[in-house]
Amino acid sequence: MFLSSTCQHALRALICLAKHHDTGPVLVREIARSANIPRPFLSKILHDLTRVRLVRSVKGPGGGFVLNRSPEQTTLAQVIEAIDGLDRAREDCILGLNECSDDAPCPLHEYWKVARARYLETIETVTLRDATRAAIQSGG
Repeated sequence: MFLSSTCQHALRALICLAKHHDTGPVLVREIARSANIPRPFLSKILHDLTRVRLVRSVKGPGGGFVLNRSPEQTTLAQVIEAIDGLDRAREDCILGLNECSDDAPCPLHEYWKVARARYLETIETVTLRDATRAAIQSGG
């Protein structure tokens, strides 16, 4: 269970916006350049993020895109849910089996159950502010 390229791009775009949260709107071309996302693809992603109210568009001179909430208030899970959804992460068998549960486990069920719980806990607690700090520390 990995994130789609759309979701990866959305996370990178939102981290870019989080970095500029205190400085105002960011132009699409600046986000595209900074996050290394093709501009037409980014425009569609930003439209989707606007629709789910994670970002908003500011019109006119000095316009662009801004986060709709502070970076501390947006978790990775909220972004992933908006783009990819989290149902598969919460429910799917790691081996892709239709029948896999505590009562009828696949060979990796117990391992995946633990890993899935850690993954969900992580994305539900890590915020865009956390991701921004990590990106700055790593030089990104």
